[in-house]
Amino acid sequence: MTHDNRWANLVNAAFLLDQTPRIPGPEGLRPALSMLESALEVFPPSIDPVEDFEGYAVRRLLLALKAALPDLHAP
Repeated sequence: MTHDNRWANLVNAAFLLDQTPRIPGPEGLRPALSMLESALEVFPPSIDPVEDFEGYAVRRLLLALKAALPDLHAP
């Protein structure tokens, strides 16, 4: 995926999240978690911070956000 398409993916995800109805409680986080997973596909682990620092920074942020949100798959 080209760099331009990655940024377009993030902008599109932001608009989709903005339009998603807000649901209270942990269930309301599902759209955000789905967006994070989708974005992590566009910013894969193979990103080299030396060659693509911006992409690497976005990936690290996405991973930190995912880790900060509760695990909705836990019993």
